[in-house]
Amino acid sequence: MSSREPSVITSSSTVPLFLSPDHLPVTQPEMRLLLICHAEGLQNRYSDLLQGGRSVADGGLTAFGWEQTNLLAQWLVSHEKLDVLYCAPLLRSRLTAQRLGQALNLAVTVHDGLPGRFVEGTVLPGAWDYSVRTIDQRPSTHFVDPLSPYGSYQRQLVEALDGIVQENLGKVVAVVLSGNGIATAVRHFTGAHALSIVVCHTGISEVRRQDGAWFLSYVNRREHLPAPAMAAYRQKAELAAANSGDDHGADVAAVARAYNRLAPDLTDFKEQDREQNFRHLLKFAQVRPDLCVLDAGTGSGVLALMLAEEGAREVVGVDISPVMLEAAEYLRLQSTSPNMRRVSFRMAPAHALPFRDERFDAVICRLLLHHSHRPQEVMAELVRLLKHSGVFILADLLGADDPVKRATQNAIEEKRNPSHVAVRGADQYRKLVTAAGLIIEGDQTVTFERELEEWLSDMQADPPIRTVVREMIEAGLETDAAGLNARRRGDRIYFDQRLFYLKARKP
Repeated sequence: MSSREPSVITSSSTVPLFLSPDHLPVTQPEMRLLLICHAEGLQNRYSDLLQGGRSVADGGLTAFGWEQTNLLAQWLVSHEKLDVLYCAPLLRSRLTAQRLGQALNLAVTVHDGLPGRFVEGTVLPGAWDYSVRTIDQRPSTHFVDPLSPYGSYQRQLVEALDGIVQENLGKVVAVVLSGNGIATAVRHFTGAHALSIVVCHTGISEVRRQDGAWFLSYVNRREHLPAPAMAAYRQKAELAAANSGDDHGADVAAVARAYNRLAPDLTDFKEQDREQNFRHLLKFAQVRPDLCVLDAGTGSGVLALMLAEEGAREVVGVDISPVMLEAAEYLRLQSTSPNMRRVSFRMAPAHALPFRDERFDAVICRLLLHHSHRPQEVMAELVRLLKHSGVFILADLLGADDPVKRATQNAIEEKRNPSHVAVRGADQYRKLVTAAGLIIEGDQTVTFERELEEWLSDMQADPPIRTVVREMIEAGLETDAAGLNARRRGDRIYFDQRLFYLKARKP
């Protein structure tokens, strides 16, 4: 064999197994199949989401999982040209694939035949084990009993993948599924039935068909994750967005930076104190049951979960902060209500949402527009997703009519939350809504009393920031400089937080 020829390991089924992409044949492959492991899920991190050794639900992604997915999406955009994107029905697989599809401008096909993770004694989609990494736990044997639980799992997976292959010969195909699904698939395509494989979250494994045989290119490729992984990535991405000259990019980076630093204690994450405010909004909105609802800027997901409890047929909450999405998914999984199955959370910026036109019966936009330099474009995107005769609900910070007071309020808000852009007056909100083509059915101004330190704690403000904000508000106590009606009670300061509610309909 010449030095130019590739080294080959031949398994018992005589299918060639190539160990390195550098050793692959130079001719065009008949097909490339990229097997992508889904990102980290909540069950990998929170043991309290387990009951009696099983998962309580098919859970979504952690904040780290969302960031893994973002990094993978950016790497694929730069390094691969995919033709088709499939995923297993497992929620973690779907969320990972949807984010990749959004970046790659590819539709995602959810293949119901692809099983979830294998657990001894069951092949139910959504089954999983405890390992943070996926470590193949099957015996090292060249023969798998087709009647055994694993044999059944293997047969289901192989049939689904073989069908995908037959439909897409000549293409570059990516399939997002569980890690032990990837291990099983690699053994199937290469004939290496005794091969022990470790697959990590968002790891990529590739097999390709060449001259009628399957070759293994690589397993568990993860160069899309820098080291150290997340801190450097966040800083680089946020700096690039802030300096890009793109208002939307800068807004998204600022919001993600502000809310990712909150790091809520998810083992004791409660929102009961705010539930009354959410119910107040729902009472105004009067959203009919059985509707499909978008909750834009969902944050910790409390409003989305309440909408499901109120009878919504489906609720999709979108946010740009991985930390907030992790908090939302944790709350969903903690609930024992069957209605929580109607709720899902996605990562996406409000100005570019990955949904088809007229996807939703109702859209709720709560505390979102004050983060945007170009709210008219956010409104246009939300209206695009709304069905004709659909309901639009707006709830956002209301500024004083006096522009000087409003500017002072903006300075205070921005000091507390650097992602804040501008409070607006009632007429400004009405103009945004009507300019987007909606017909206003009613609006309302509501006032909630806020205690200053509690308000600052919402953003986990550092002591220097707390001092500056307190001084700014104290300086305007007598003149009501910010239009907040700030007042002192003992050693505490209280003020009025005004929100503007608006209900409109798409003609």
